[in-house]
Amino acid sequence: MSRRAVLTGMASLPAISCFPADERGAAPSTQYRWTRILDEAPYPKSYNYPVHIAPGGRYFALHPRGTWSSTDAVTWTKESLPAVPNNTAYMGVVQHGNSSFALGRHQGNYQEFTIDKKVWRTTDYRRWEELDTPSLPGVIFYGCVSFGGFIWLLGGFDGRQSVNHIWRSADGQSWDKMPDPPWSPRTQAKAVAFQDRLLLIGGGEIDGEPGSDIIRSEVWSTRDGRAWTKIADHVGHPDPTAYVPQVFDNQLWLVGANRSGAFKSEMIVSPNGRDWTPISAPWSARGGMATWTDGTRMLMTGGKSSHVENGETLFEYSNDVWEMRKV
Repeated sequence: MSRRAVLTGMASLPAISCFPADERGAAPSTQYRWTRILDEAPYPKSYNYPVHIAPGGRYFALHPRGTWSSTDAVTWTKESLPAVPNNTAYMGVVQHGNSSFALGRHQGNYQEFTIDKKVWRTTDYRRWEELDTPSLPGVIFYGCVSFGGFIWLLGGFDGRQSVNHIWRSADGQSWDKMPDPPWSPRTQAKAVAFQDRLLLIGGGEIDGEPGSDIIRSEVWSTRDGRAWTKIADHVGHPDPTAYVPQVFDNQLWLVGANRSGAFKSEMIVSPNGRDWTPISAPWSARGGMATWTDGTRMLMTGGKSSHVENGETLFEYSNDVWEMRKV
């Protein structure tokens, strides 16, 4: 593994208007710089896994091949905590309070599958505790987030169709169904807590289902999970896919905003969830990366991209580590 801090990129946000003053985020003229701080981390190249921050500030990469931890994102240590028990390509892992929760276990593919209605929790990042959760909804490709003292599970695919159901749990074990929202059934929507609101961004149909060629990027907002308001029809043109939402510097960043079926080195940022600005980044094109923040910087690792060569689709995976700071 090697460390490098040479390749950098600047991002400058132009002034954005069209929203009330009390809904503005950080000054939109702020500049940010990306720096690659590690060429290759010791964990394998992969995608669709999270990095969570434990009490005390240590980072834990909950990788499909095991768990690695770090205090600075440069030096990583292999930990005894086994790999996440569920399949993170289909199911969610969310940090709630001081613990991480793996929500359900998928077996099969996205068309024929079964769900083990169990939740795994780690409070010390040394072992997973298995919880029986018979009320956990049996869906894949849902959005999930910790917000307002609850874990929220939104939308997904139940094996027959996409749904727009909303469930929440205070402890990861007992799940309550919320009133159906005004947004349409969808899979793979992104859920994020931002400025005292829960936002749901995008979503669509799984491959092979009617409407799977339609990409959405509308934004819905709620403060309680019951009353929803659509605050944006699009976050970009064309609508992006495979991004990861991350709150940093009181702004919402969609990291890895890929468009028109092609992977891009791009982000889209908003001060309020309503108005969005695309900006480029110096890291290689990718989606499905892990992002996290310690408050002073936003960090990113992993990810996947693809390209066609001689008529064959080739996939590329990453394990470099980048940080973005305010200039």
